[in-house]
Amino acid sequence: MKKILTISVLVLFVFVLACDRATTTITTTASTTQSTTSSFSEITSSTDVSTTHAETTTAVVTTTTQPVTSTTTTTTTSQPTTTLTTTETTTTYDDRSLVPLDCEHLDNIDDWQPIWCDEFSVDGLPDTSKWWYDTGASGWGNSELQYYTASDPDNARVEDGLLHITAIKEDYLGADYTSARLVTKYRGDWEYGRVQIMAKMPSGRGLWSALWMLPTDWEYGGWPDSGEIDIMEYVGYDKPTVYGTIHTAAFNHSLGTQIGFNTDVLTVESEFHLYEMIWEPGKIDLYVDGNKYAFFGFNPEINVERDNYEAWPFDQRFHLIMNIAVGGTWGGAQGVDDAIFPQSMVIDYVRVYQKDYAGMDRYPPGDIASITVQDDSDSHLKIKWEKAVDDVMVKEYYVFVDGVLYDSTSLNAMLISNLEPETQYVIDVCAKDFKGQIGECRTLNVTTDPVQLVTEKIEAEDYLSMSGVTLQSTTDVGGGLNVGWIDTNDYLEYSLRVAESGTYRVSYRVASNSLAGEIKIYSGGVLPLTTTSLPVTGGWQIWTDVISDEFSLNEGVYTFKIRASLGGFNLNYFTFEKVG
Repeated sequence: MKKILTISVLVLFVFVLACDRATTTITTTASTTQSTTSSFSEITSSTDVSTTHAETTTAVVTTTTQPVTSTTTTTTTSQPTTTLTTTETTTTYDDRSLVPLDCEHLDNIDDWQPIWCDEFSVDGLPDTSKWWYDTGASGWGNSELQYYTASDPDNARVEDGLLHITAIKEDYLGADYTSARLVTKYRGDWEYGRVQIMAKMPSGRGLWSALWMLPTDWEYGGWPDSGEIDIMEYVGYDKPTVYGTIHTAAFNHSLGTQIGFNTDVLTVESEFHLYEMIWEPGKIDLYVDGNKYAFFGFNPEINVERDNYEAWPFDQRFHLIMNIAVGGTWGGAQGVDDAIFPQSMVIDYVRVYQKDYAGMDRYPPGDIASITVQDDSDSHLKIKWEKAVDDVMVKEYYVFVDGVLYDSTSLNAMLISNLEPETQYVIDVCAKDFKGQIGECRTLNVTTDPVQLVTEKIEAEDYLSMSGVTLQSTTDVGGGLNVGWIDTNDYLEYSLRVAESGTYRVSYRVASNSLAGEIKIYSGGVLPLTTTSLPVTGGWQIWTDVISDEFSLNEGVYTFKIRASLGGFNLNYFTFEKVG
Protein backbone atom coordinates (compact mmCIF):
# COMPACT_ATOMS: atom_id res chain seq x y z
CA MET A 1 0.00 0.00 0.00
CA LYS A 2 3.03 2.27 -0.16
CA LYS A 3 2.47 5.22 -2.41
CA ILE A 4 3.05 8.93 -2.44
CA LEU A 5 -0.12 10.77 -1.38
CA THR A 6 -0.75 14.50 -1.44
CA ILE A 7 -2.84 16.09 1.29
CA SER A 8 -6.04 17.77 0.18
CA VAL A 9 -8.26 18.46 3.18
CA LEU A 10 -10.65 21.01 4.60
CA VAL A 11 -8.48 23.02 6.93
CA LEU A 12 -10.02 23.32 10.38
CA PHE A 13 -6.89 23.84 12.46
CA VAL A 14 -3.62 24.62 10.74
CA PHE A 15 -0.26 24.18 12.41
CA VAL A 16 2.43 26.08 10.50
CA LEU A 17 5.79 24.40 10.59
CA ALA A 18 8.78 26.71 10.84
CA CYS A 19 11.40 26.39 8.14
CA ASP A 20 14.07 25.87 10.81
CA ARG A 21 13.08 22.51 12.33
CA ALA A 22 15.39 20.11 14.13
CA THR A 23 17.37 18.60 11.27
CA THR A 24 19.41 15.44 10.91
CA THR A 25 21.52 15.16 7.77
CA ILE A 26 22.77 11.91 6.28
CA THR A 27 24.65 12.03 3.00
CA THR A 28 26.77 9.50 1.19
CA THR A 29 29.19 12.15 -0.05
CA ALA A 30 32.50 11.78 1.79
CA SER A 31 33.47 14.69 4.08
CA THR A 32 30.40 16.71 3.08
CA THR A 33 27.45 17.70 5.28
CA GLN A 34 24.28 19.19 3.89
CA SER A 35 21.23 20.59 5.67
CA THR A 36 17.88 21.09 3.99
CA THR A 37 14.27 21.33 5.03
CA SER A 38 11.13 19.96 3.41
CA SER A 39 8.91 22.05 1.20
CA PHE A 40 5.62 21.38 2.95
CA SER A 41 4.27 24.25 5.04
CA GLU A 42 1.24 23.00 6.94
CA ILE A 43 -0.50 20.00 8.44
CA THR A 44 -4.14 20.10 9.49
CA SER A 45 -5.37 18.63 12.72
CA SER A 46 -8.58 17.58 10.99
CA THR A 47 -6.71 15.11 8.78
CA ASP A 48 -6.87 11.40 9.53
CA VAL A 49 -4.49 9.62 7.19
CA SER A 50 -4.82 5.85 7.17
CA THR A 51 -2.74 3.23 5.48
CA THR A 52 -5.14 1.45 4.79
CA HIS A 53 -7.56 -17.50 14.44
CA ALA A 54 -7.07 -17.84 18.02
CA GLU A 55 -3.09 -18.43 19.40
CA THR A 56 0.56 -15.97 20.23
CA THR A 57 3.00 -14.12 18.09
CA THR A 58 5.48 -11.45 18.88
CA ALA A 59 8.39 -10.64 16.67
CA VAL A 60 11.68 -12.25 17.60
CA VAL A 61 14.02 -12.51 14.65
CA THR A 62 17.63 -11.70 14.00
CA THR A 63 18.32 -8.02 13.46
CA THR A 64 19.42 -7.30 9.92
CA THR A 65 22.87 -5.75 9.69
CA GLN A 66 23.32 -2.74 7.45
CA PRO A 67 25.28 -3.15 4.23
CA VAL A 68 28.85 -1.95 4.19
CA THR A 69 29.56 0.69 1.55
CA SER A 70 32.60 2.68 0.59
CA THR A 71 30.90 5.99 1.25
CA THR A 72 30.95 8.04 4.41
CA THR A 73 27.77 8.80 6.37
CA THR A 74 27.72 12.06 8.29
CA THR A 75 25.03 12.90 10.83
CA THR A 76 24.41 16.36 12.27
CA THR A 77 21.66 17.70 14.50
CA SER A 78 20.56 21.29 14.94
CA GLN A 79 17.99 22.60 17.38
CA PRO A 80 14.94 24.43 15.99
CA THR A 81 15.12 28.21 16.17
CA THR A 82 11.34 28.61 16.23
CA THR A 83 8.67 26.71 18.13
CA LEU A 84 5.40 25.20 16.95
CA THR A 85 2.69 26.41 19.32
CA THR A 86 -1.00 25.75 19.78
CA THR A 87 -3.56 27.51 21.90
CA GLU A 88 -4.34 25.65 25.10
CA THR A 89 -8.02 24.77 25.32
CA THR A 90 -10.04 25.74 28.36
CA THR A 91 -12.56 22.94 27.83
CA THR A 92 -13.22 21.03 31.05
CA TYR A 93 -12.46 17.32 30.81
CA ASP A 94 -15.47 15.07 31.46
CA ASP A 95 -14.26 11.72 32.75
CA ARG A 96 -17.62 10.09 31.86
CA SER A 97 -17.95 11.54 28.36
CA LEU A 98 -17.81 8.15 26.60
CA VAL A 99 -20.19 6.22 28.85
CA PRO A 100 -23.49 5.09 27.23
CA LEU A 101 -26.70 4.77 29.24
CA ASP A 102 -26.58 0.98 29.48
CA CYS A 103 -23.10 1.09 31.06
CA GLU A 104 -23.73 3.90 33.55
CA HIS A 105 -23.81 1.39 36.40
CA LEU A 106 -20.12 0.66 35.86
CA ASP A 107 -17.37 2.74 37.44
CA ASN A 108 -14.32 3.93 35.58
CA ILE A 109 -11.08 1.99 35.98
CA ASP A 110 -8.61 4.83 36.46
CA ASP A 111 -8.87 6.74 33.13
CA TRP A 112 -10.72 3.90 31.38
CA GLN A 113 -14.42 4.63 30.79
CA PRO A 114 -16.97 1.84 30.14
CA ILE A 115 -18.16 2.25 26.55
CA TRP A 116 -19.79 -1.14 25.79
CA CYS A 117 -21.11 -3.82 28.13
CA ASP A 118 -23.35 -6.84 28.42
CA GLU A 119 -24.28 -8.09 31.89
CA PHE A 120 -26.61 -10.77 30.42
CA SER A 121 -29.51 -9.67 32.61
CA VAL A 122 -32.35 -10.73 30.28
CA ASP A 123 -33.07 -14.43 29.83
CA GLY A 124 -33.42 -15.88 26.34
CA LEU A 125 -31.25 -15.53 23.25
CA PRO A 126 -28.26 -13.15 23.37
CA ASP A 127 -29.07 -9.48 22.76
CA THR A 128 -28.91 -9.02 18.96
CA SER A 129 -28.09 -5.33 19.36
CA LYS A 130 -24.77 -6.48 20.79
CA TRP A 131 -24.19 -9.97 19.36
CA TRP A 132 -24.61 -11.89 16.13
CA TYR A 133 -23.49 -15.30 14.93
CA ASP A 134 -20.88 -16.74 12.61
CA THR A 135 -22.47 -19.88 11.19
CA GLY A 136 -21.56 -22.98 9.23
CA ALA A 137 -19.41 -26.12 9.25
CA SER A 138 -16.52 -25.27 6.97
CA GLY A 139 -13.81 -26.42 9.36
CA TRP A 140 -12.94 -22.75 9.87
CA GLY A 141 -9.41 -23.20 8.58
CA ASN A 142 -8.52 -25.50 11.47
CA SER A 143 -10.29 -28.79 10.53
CA GLU A 144 -12.91 -28.18 13.22
CA LEU A 145 -15.84 -30.61 13.46
CA GLN A 146 -18.76 -28.50 14.71
CA TYR A 147 -21.56 -26.65 12.94
CA TYR A 148 -22.04 -23.15 14.36
CA THR A 149 -25.75 -22.38 14.61
CA ALA A 150 -27.61 -19.06 14.80
CA SER A 151 -30.35 -18.11 17.28
CA ASP A 152 -30.54 -21.64 18.71
CA PRO A 153 -31.04 -21.57 22.50
CA ASP A 154 -29.53 -25.05 22.75
CA ASN A 155 -26.18 -23.53 21.69
CA ALA A 156 -26.41 -19.95 23.00
CA ARG A 157 -28.75 -18.72 25.70
CA VAL A 158 -28.91 -16.29 28.62
CA GLU A 159 -30.19 -17.73 31.87
CA ASP A 160 -30.07 -16.34 35.43
CA GLY A 161 -27.64 -13.59 34.49
CA LEU A 162 -25.21 -15.84 32.66
CA LEU A 163 -24.50 -16.49 28.98
CA HIS A 164 -24.09 -20.18 28.10
CA ILE A 165 -22.30 -21.15 24.88
CA THR A 166 -22.86 -24.89 24.56
CA ALA A 167 -21.28 -27.58 22.39
CA ILE A 168 -23.55 -30.58 21.74
CA LYS A 169 -23.01 -34.01 20.21
CA GLU A 170 -25.69 -34.21 17.51
CA ASP A 171 -25.99 -34.69 13.75
CA TYR A 172 -26.72 -31.40 12.05
CA LEU A 173 -26.38 -30.57 8.35
CA GLY A 174 -23.54 -33.00 7.86
CA ALA A 175 -21.67 -32.21 11.09
CA ASP A 176 -21.43 -34.44 14.17
CA TYR A 177 -21.50 -31.56 16.65
CA THR A 178 -23.12 -28.15 17.09
CA SER A 179 -21.92 -25.08 18.94
CA ALA A 180 -22.15 -21.27 18.77
CA ARG A 181 -19.73 -18.54 17.74
CA LEU A 182 -20.92 -15.13 18.96
CA VAL A 183 -19.46 -11.97 17.40
CA THR A 184 -19.83 -8.24 18.03
CA LYS A 185 -19.00 -7.30 14.43
CA TYR A 186 -20.77 -4.05 13.41
CA ARG A 187 -22.31 -4.00 16.91
CA GLY A 188 -19.09 -3.48 18.81
CA ASP A 189 -15.92 -2.62 16.89
CA TRP A 190 -13.00 -0.91 18.59
CA GLU A 191 -9.57 0.46 17.85
CA TYR A 192 -7.73 0.33 21.17
CA GLY A 193 -9.39 -0.37 24.46
CA ARG A 194 -9.62 -2.54 27.55
CA VAL A 195 -11.71 -5.70 27.26
CA GLN A 196 -12.84 -7.68 30.32
CA ILE A 197 -14.59 -11.06 30.15
CA MET A 198 -15.57 -12.93 33.30
CA ALA A 199 -15.88 -16.57 32.23
CA LYS A 200 -15.70 -20.23 33.22
CA MET A 201 -14.38 -22.75 30.69
CA PRO A 202 -15.94 -26.10 29.63
CA SER A 203 -14.31 -29.42 30.41
CA GLY A 204 -13.28 -32.34 28.22
CA ARG A 205 -10.86 -33.64 25.65
CA GLY A 206 -11.56 -32.33 22.16
CA LEU A 207 -12.88 -28.87 23.09
CA TRP A 208 -11.20 -25.64 21.98
CA SER A 209 -12.59 -22.54 23.68
CA ALA A 210 -11.59 -19.02 22.74
CA LEU A 211 -12.14 -15.38 23.65
CA TRP A 212 -10.55 -13.46 20.79
CA MET A 213 -10.72 -10.68 18.21
CA LEU A 214 -10.54 -10.31 14.44
CA PRO A 215 -10.32 -7.17 12.28
CA THR A 216 -13.62 -5.73 11.15
CA ASP A 217 -12.41 -4.12 7.94
CA TRP A 218 -9.43 -6.32 6.95
CA GLU A 219 -7.43 -3.25 5.93
CA TYR A 220 -4.25 -5.19 5.15
CA GLY A 221 -5.76 -8.24 3.47
CA GLY A 222 -7.03 -11.64 4.58
CA TRP A 223 -5.85 -13.72 7.52
CA PRO A 224 -3.27 -13.36 8.97
CA ASP A 225 -2.21 -10.12 7.26
CA SER A 226 -4.75 -7.93 9.06
CA GLY A 227 -4.07 -9.58 12.40
CA GLU A 228 -5.73 -11.60 15.13
CA ILE A 229 -5.72 -11.09 18.90
CA ASP A 230 -6.32 -14.13 21.10
CA ILE A 231 -7.17 -12.86 24.56
CA MET A 232 -7.52 -16.41 25.87
CA GLU A 233 -7.58 -19.92 24.40
CA TYR A 234 -8.14 -23.13 26.28
CA VAL A 235 -8.01 -26.69 24.95
CA GLY A 236 -9.63 -29.36 27.07
CA TYR A 237 -6.80 -31.91 27.04
CA ASP A 238 -4.28 -29.31 28.29
CA LYS A 239 -5.83 -28.45 31.66
CA PRO A 240 -5.22 -26.02 33.39
CA THR A 241 -3.17 -23.95 30.89
CA VAL A 242 -4.61 -20.95 29.04
CA TYR A 243 -2.86 -19.24 26.11
CA GLY A 244 -2.65 -15.72 24.71
CA THR A 245 -1.44 -14.97 21.19
CA ILE A 246 -1.36 -12.49 18.33
CA HIS A 247 -1.13 -13.43 14.66
CA THR A 248 0.28 -11.26 11.87
CA ALA A 249 1.57 -11.72 8.34
CA ALA A 250 5.12 -12.25 9.62
CA PHE A 251 4.35 -14.07 12.87
CA ASN A 252 1.73 -16.80 12.85
CA HIS A 253 1.33 -20.52 13.47
CA SER A 254 1.08 -21.29 9.75
CA LEU A 255 4.71 -20.20 9.36
CA GLY A 256 5.78 -21.66 12.70
CA THR A 257 6.99 -18.20 13.74
CA GLN A 258 4.58 -17.57 16.60
CA ILE A 259 5.71 -17.01 20.17
CA GLY A 260 3.13 -18.11 22.72
CA PHE A 261 2.45 -16.98 26.25
CA ASN A 262 0.59 -19.16 28.68
CA THR A 263 -0.29 -19.45 32.32
CA ASP A 264 -1.92 -22.06 34.53
CA VAL A 265 -5.37 -21.33 35.98
CA LEU A 266 -5.98 -24.19 38.40
CA THR A 267 -9.76 -23.69 38.64
CA VAL A 268 -10.23 -22.73 34.98
CA GLU A 269 -13.21 -25.14 34.60
CA SER A 270 -14.81 -24.80 38.03
CA GLU A 271 -14.64 -21.08 38.81
CA PHE A 272 -15.09 -17.78 37.02
CA HIS A 273 -11.93 -15.87 36.11
CA LEU A 274 -11.40 -12.43 34.63
CA TYR A 275 -9.71 -12.55 31.20
CA GLU A 276 -8.56 -9.12 30.13
CA MET A 277 -6.80 -7.29 27.30
CA ILE A 278 -5.35 -3.77 27.38
CA TRP A 279 -4.59 -2.50 23.86
CA GLU A 280 -3.00 0.85 23.10
CA PRO A 281 -0.91 2.10 20.14
CA GLY A 282 2.05 -0.23 19.66
CA LYS A 283 1.32 -2.57 22.59
CA ILE A 284 -1.09 -5.27 23.78
CA ASP A 285 -1.07 -6.82 27.27
CA LEU A 286 -3.14 -9.80 28.43
CA TYR A 287 -4.17 -10.61 32.00
CA VAL A 288 -5.88 -13.27 34.06
CA ASP A 289 -7.44 -12.04 37.31
CA GLY A 290 -5.36 -8.89 37.13
CA ASN A 291 -2.05 -10.69 36.59
CA LYS A 292 -0.26 -9.98 33.31
CA TYR A 293 0.66 -13.17 31.49
CA ALA A 294 1.28 -12.01 27.91
CA PHE A 295 2.69 -8.84 26.43
CA PHE A 296 3.24 -7.82 22.85
CA GLY A 297 4.81 -4.75 21.31
CA PHE A 298 6.42 -3.53 18.13
CA ASN A 299 10.22 -3.51 18.10
CA PRO A 300 11.76 -1.75 15.08
CA GLU A 301 15.11 -3.46 15.65
CA ILE A 302 13.77 -6.88 14.76
CA ASN A 303 11.49 -5.83 11.91
CA VAL A 304 13.98 -4.00 9.73
CA GLU A 305 13.07 -5.66 6.43
CA ARG A 306 9.29 -5.62 6.91
CA ASP A 307 6.46 -3.22 6.26
CA ASN A 308 4.96 -2.23 9.62
CA TYR A 309 1.67 -4.03 9.06
CA GLU A 310 3.45 -7.35 8.51
CA ALA A 311 4.58 -7.33 12.15
CA TRP A 312 1.94 -5.06 13.71
CA PRO A 313 -1.41 -4.56 11.95
CA PHE A 314 -3.12 -3.54 15.18
CA ASP A 315 -4.08 0.02 14.23
CA GLN A 316 -7.56 -0.70 12.91
CA ARG A 317 -10.98 -1.75 14.24
CA PHE A 318 -11.37 -5.22 15.75
CA HIS A 319 -14.44 -7.02 17.05
CA LEU A 320 -14.90 -9.63 19.77
CA ILE A 321 -15.58 -13.35 19.23
CA MET A 322 -16.53 -16.01 21.81
CA ASN A 323 -16.88 -19.65 20.81
CA ILE A 324 -16.33 -23.34 21.57
CA ALA A 325 -14.86 -25.36 18.72
CA VAL A 326 -14.89 -29.16 18.67
CA GLY A 327 -11.81 -30.96 17.42
CA GLY A 328 -9.51 -29.10 15.06
CA THR A 329 -5.79 -29.09 14.56
CA TRP A 330 -5.14 -27.98 18.13
CA GLY A 331 -8.29 -28.78 20.12
CA GLY A 332 -8.61 -32.23 18.55
CA ALA A 333 -4.91 -33.15 18.61
CA GLN A 334 -5.71 -35.95 21.10
CA GLY A 335 -9.11 -36.83 19.69
CA VAL A 336 -12.60 -36.00 20.92
CA ASP A 337 -14.21 -37.68 23.92
CA ASP A 338 -17.89 -37.99 22.97
CA ALA A 339 -18.84 -38.86 26.57
CA ILE A 340 -18.29 -35.26 27.74
CA PHE A 341 -21.20 -33.61 25.90
CA PRO A 342 -22.96 -31.26 26.34
CA GLN A 343 -20.36 -28.78 27.59
CA SER A 344 -20.72 -25.01 28.11
CA MET A 345 -18.54 -21.96 28.37
CA VAL A 346 -20.31 -19.70 30.86
CA ILE A 347 -19.83 -15.92 30.75
CA ASP A 348 -20.88 -13.60 33.58
CA TYR A 349 -20.20 -10.32 31.76
CA VAL A 350 -18.32 -8.67 28.92
CA ARG A 351 -17.14 -5.07 29.37
CA VAL A 352 -15.16 -2.79 27.08
CA TYR A 353 -13.46 0.39 28.24
CA GLN A 354 -11.71 3.19 26.39
CA LYS A 355 -9.84 6.32 27.35
CA ASP A 356 -10.95 9.72 26.13
CA TYR A 357 -7.43 10.46 24.90
CA ALA A 358 -8.52 13.64 23.13
CA GLY A 359 -10.48 14.97 26.08
CA MET A 360 -7.61 14.36 28.49
CA ASP A 361 -5.01 15.98 26.24
CA ARG A 362 -3.84 19.58 26.77
CA TYR A 363 -0.54 19.93 24.96
CA PRO A 364 0.91 18.85 21.60
CA PRO A 365 3.51 16.06 21.47
CA GLY A 366 7.10 16.85 22.32
CA ASP A 367 10.05 16.65 19.97
CA ILE A 368 11.13 13.53 18.11
CA ALA A 369 14.70 13.30 19.37
CA SER A 370 16.27 11.54 16.40
CA ILE A 371 15.71 9.61 13.18
CA THR A 372 17.97 6.70 12.22
CA VAL A 373 18.37 4.88 8.91
CA GLN A 374 18.20 1.16 9.69
CA ASP A 375 18.51 -0.16 6.16
CA ASP A 376 18.90 1.44 2.76
CA SER A 377 19.33 0.55 -0.87
CA ASP A 378 19.00 2.22 -4.24
CA SER A 379 15.19 2.02 -4.04
CA HIS A 380 14.11 1.97 -0.39
CA LEU A 381 14.84 3.25 3.11
CA LYS A 382 13.88 1.77 6.46
CA ILE A 383 13.91 4.43 9.16
CA LYS A 384 13.13 4.45 12.86
CA TRP A 385 12.81 7.31 15.31
CA GLU A 386 12.67 7.99 18.99
CA LYS A 387 9.05 8.14 20.15
CA ALA A 388 7.72 11.58 20.92
CA VAL A 389 6.41 12.17 24.44
CA ASP A 390 2.87 13.45 24.88
CA ASP A 391 1.02 14.44 28.04
CA VAL A 392 -1.51 11.68 27.22
CA MET A 393 -0.49 9.60 24.17
CA VAL A 394 0.75 9.95 20.60
CA LYS A 395 -1.80 8.55 18.15
CA GLU A 396 0.31 8.40 14.99
CA TYR A 397 3.21 9.79 13.05
CA TYR A 398 3.08 11.44 9.62
CA VAL A 399 5.99 10.68 7.29
CA PHE A 400 6.65 13.09 4.43
CA VAL A 401 9.00 12.56 1.48
CA ASP A 402 10.10 15.82 -0.13
CA GLY A 403 7.14 17.61 1.41
CA VAL A 404 4.52 15.11 0.21
CA LEU A 405 2.72 12.82 2.65
CA TYR A 406 4.01 9.29 2.14
CA ASP A 407 2.13 7.46 4.90
CA SER A 408 1.11 7.51 8.56
CA THR A 409 1.78 4.95 11.27
CA SER A 410 1.11 4.37 14.95
CA LEU A 411 4.61 2.89 15.25
CA ASN A 412 8.07 4.45 15.36
CA ALA A 413 9.46 3.07 12.10
CA MET A 414 8.60 3.00 8.41
CA LEU A 415 9.74 1.30 5.21
CA ILE A 416 9.83 3.87 2.39
CA SER A 417 9.82 2.25 -1.04
CA ASN A 418 9.84 3.15 -4.75
CA LEU A 419 12.68 5.66 -4.45
CA GLU A 420 15.08 6.63 -7.21
CA PRO A 421 18.74 5.60 -6.91
CA GLU A 422 21.47 8.12 -6.12
CA THR A 423 18.88 10.74 -5.18
CA GLN A 424 18.74 12.98 -2.13
CA TYR A 425 15.44 12.99 -0.26
CA VAL A 426 14.12 15.08 2.61
CA ILE A 427 12.21 12.93 5.10
CA ASP A 428 10.04 14.65 7.74
CA VAL A 429 8.45 12.79 10.67
CA CYS A 430 5.75 14.56 12.71
CA ALA A 431 3.92 13.28 15.81
CA LYS A 432 0.17 13.76 16.21
CA ASP A 433 -1.82 13.13 19.39
CA PHE A 434 -5.45 12.02 19.68
CA LYS A 435 -6.58 15.62 19.95
CA GLY A 436 -5.09 16.34 16.53
CA GLN A 437 -2.25 18.46 17.88
CA ILE A 438 1.04 18.14 16.00
CA GLY A 439 4.46 18.53 17.56
CA GLU A 440 7.77 19.67 16.15
CA CYS A 441 8.79 17.65 13.11
CA ARG A 442 12.17 16.03 12.75
CA THR A 443 13.91 16.17 9.37
CA LEU A 444 16.30 13.67 7.83
CA ASN A 445 18.29 14.35 4.66
CA VAL A 446 19.41 11.12 3.02
CA THR A 447 20.75 9.98 -0.32
CA THR A 448 19.83 6.58 -1.74
CA ASP A 449 22.51 4.14 -2.78
CA PRO A 450 23.84 3.84 -6.32
CA VAL A 451 22.58 0.94 -8.42
CA GLN A 452 24.94 -2.01 -8.74
CA LEU A 453 26.57 -2.41 -12.14
CA VAL A 454 25.63 -5.45 -14.20
CA THR A 455 29.32 -6.24 -14.72
CA GLU A 456 29.85 -6.77 -10.97
CA LYS A 457 29.29 -10.10 -9.24
CA ILE A 458 25.58 -10.26 -8.32
CA GLU A 459 24.87 -12.43 -5.28
CA ALA A 460 21.61 -14.29 -5.84
CA GLU A 461 20.34 -13.50 -2.32
CA ASP A 462 20.58 -9.72 -2.96
CA TYR A 463 17.30 -9.67 -4.88
CA LEU A 464 14.92 -6.73 -4.96
CA SER A 465 11.91 -9.06 -4.85
CA MET A 466 11.21 -12.75 -5.37
CA SER A 467 8.54 -15.40 -5.52
CA GLY A 468 8.76 -18.94 -4.18
CA VAL A 469 12.44 -19.28 -3.28
CA THR A 470 14.30 -19.83 0.00
CA LEU A 471 17.79 -18.91 1.18
CA GLN A 472 20.23 -21.53 2.47
CA SER A 473 23.89 -21.78 3.42
CA THR A 474 26.23 -22.73 0.62
CA THR A 475 29.44 -24.78 0.57
CA ASP A 476 30.52 -23.12 -2.67
CA VAL A 477 33.78 -21.19 -2.72
CA GLY A 478 33.41 -18.09 -0.57
CA GLY A 479 30.57 -19.51 1.54
CA GLY A 480 27.60 -17.34 2.45
CA LEU A 481 24.11 -17.98 1.11
CA ASN A 482 22.58 -19.29 -2.07
CA VAL A 483 19.01 -19.19 -3.36
CA GLY A 484 17.48 -22.65 -3.20
CA TRP A 485 14.30 -24.61 -3.77
CA ILE A 486 13.79 -22.88 -7.11
CA ASP A 487 10.74 -24.41 -8.75
CA THR A 488 9.15 -23.78 -12.13
CA ASN A 489 7.91 -20.15 -12.48
CA ASP A 490 9.72 -18.95 -9.35
CA TYR A 491 11.55 -15.71 -10.00
CA LEU A 492 14.07 -13.20 -8.65
CA GLU A 493 14.28 -9.48 -9.51
CA TYR A 494 17.33 -7.20 -9.36
CA SER A 495 17.82 -3.49 -10.01
CA LEU A 496 21.05 -3.11 -12.02
CA ARG A 497 22.74 -0.42 -14.07
CA VAL A 498 24.06 -0.97 -17.59
CA ALA A 499 26.87 1.56 -17.89
CA GLU A 500 27.51 1.05 -21.59
CA SER A 501 25.34 -0.09 -24.47
CA GLY A 502 26.48 -3.24 -26.23
CA THR A 503 26.31 -7.01 -26.47
CA TYR A 504 26.27 -9.01 -23.23
CA ARG A 505 26.01 -12.55 -21.92
CA VAL A 506 25.31 -13.90 -18.42
CA SER A 507 27.23 -16.50 -16.42
CA TYR A 508 25.06 -18.31 -13.86
CA ARG A 509 26.54 -20.21 -10.89
CA VAL A 510 24.10 -23.13 -10.47
CA ALA A 511 23.72 -26.55 -8.84
CA SER A 512 21.09 -29.24 -9.34
CA ASN A 513 20.51 -32.70 -7.98
CA SER A 514 18.70 -34.66 -10.67
CA LEU A 515 16.70 -32.26 -12.88
CA ALA A 516 17.97 -30.04 -15.68
CA GLY A 517 16.53 -26.54 -15.25
CA GLU A 518 16.05 -23.56 -17.50
CA ILE A 519 16.38 -19.80 -16.94
CA LYS A 520 14.74 -16.98 -18.86
CA ILE A 521 16.05 -13.49 -18.13
CA TYR A 522 13.96 -10.34 -18.78
CA SER A 523 14.80 -6.64 -18.72
CA GLY A 524 11.26 -5.33 -18.31
CA GLY A 525 9.73 -6.52 -21.55
CA VAL A 526 7.34 -9.39 -22.26
CA LEU A 527 9.91 -11.41 -24.18
CA PRO A 528 13.06 -12.75 -22.53
CA LEU A 529 16.50 -11.46 -23.47
CA THR A 530 17.65 -15.07 -23.71
CA THR A 531 16.86 -18.59 -22.51
CA THR A 532 19.57 -20.76 -20.93
CA SER A 533 19.39 -24.51 -20.33
CA LEU A 534 21.01 -25.77 -17.12
CA PRO A 535 22.72 -29.15 -16.66
CA VAL A 536 22.38 -31.68 -13.86
CA THR A 537 25.44 -31.18 -11.64
CA GLY A 538 24.81 -34.21 -9.42
CA GLY A 539 24.06 -32.45 -6.12
CA TRP A 540 22.48 -29.39 -4.54
CA GLN A 541 25.93 -28.07 -3.54
CA ILE A 542 27.91 -29.22 -6.58
CA TRP A 543 28.37 -25.97 -8.48
CA THR A 544 29.15 -25.12 -12.08
CA ASP A 545 29.11 -22.05 -14.33
CA VAL A 546 26.66 -21.90 -17.24
CA ILE A 547 27.01 -19.23 -19.95
CA SER A 548 23.97 -17.77 -21.74
CA ASP A 549 23.65 -16.79 -25.37
CA GLU A 550 24.46 -13.21 -26.26
CA PHE A 551 21.94 -10.35 -26.25
CA SER A 552 21.90 -6.56 -26.60
CA LEU A 553 21.38 -3.98 -23.86
CA ASN A 554 21.24 -0.20 -23.99
CA GLU A 555 22.70 2.02 -21.30
CA GLY A 556 20.36 2.59 -18.35
CA VAL A 557 18.88 1.17 -15.12
CA TYR A 558 16.83 -2.01 -15.47
CA THR A 559 14.84 -4.32 -13.23
CA PHE A 560 16.09 -7.71 -14.41
CA LYS A 561 13.89 -10.74 -13.74
CA ILE A 562 15.43 -14.20 -13.60
CA ARG A 563 12.59 -16.69 -14.02
CA ALA A 564 12.84 -20.46 -13.73
CA SER A 565 11.01 -21.65 -16.84
CA LEU A 566 12.01 -25.12 -15.60
CA GLY A 567 12.76 -25.52 -11.91
CA GLY A 568 14.89 -27.87 -9.86
CA PHE A 569 18.12 -25.95 -9.27
CA ASN A 570 19.95 -23.62 -6.86
CA LEU A 571 21.54 -20.28 -7.80
CA ASN A 572 24.53 -18.81 -5.95
CA TYR A 573 25.45 -15.76 -8.06
CA PHE A 574 25.57 -14.48 -11.61
CA THR A 575 27.59 -11.96 -13.64
CA PHE A 576 27.10 -10.06 -16.90
CA GLU A 577 29.99 -9.88 -19.36
CA LYS A 578 30.20 -7.26 -22.13
CA VAL A 579 31.39 -9.03 -25.27
CA GLY A 580 30.79 -6.42 -27.93
